[in-house]
Amino acid sequence: MMIDIGDPDGGTVSRFDIVARPDPQTLARLINHFAQRALIPSIVEAREANGMMQVAIEQPGLSVHEAGIVADKMRNSWLVEEVSLRCGNVRQIPLSEAVIDRAA
Repeated sequence: MMIDIGDPDGGTVSRFDIVARPDPQTLARLINHFAQRALIPSIVEAREANGMMQVAIEQPGLSVHEAGIVADKMRNSWLVEEVSLRCGNVRQIPLSEAVIDRAA
């Protein structure tokens, strides 16, 4: 588990944890969401495990709303299976968890 200490300017750091299909375009498509906003993520980590890619991206300076928009756009990609988002102390649960919680 990672502890969010924020960015040096006192803002929050958004952490995107993504599970996606392994494809040569996966990382480029994920990073493009930040490039379109003229942002460079502070951390990008990717690994392949059990036939899927696990990607972690950290971006300082996004509001919770902006980070939510980026996460939703990532979820719309056919390559992406799941995106979870943490902005400071706020955690956005994946849609699959929200549906399960409501059904229970």
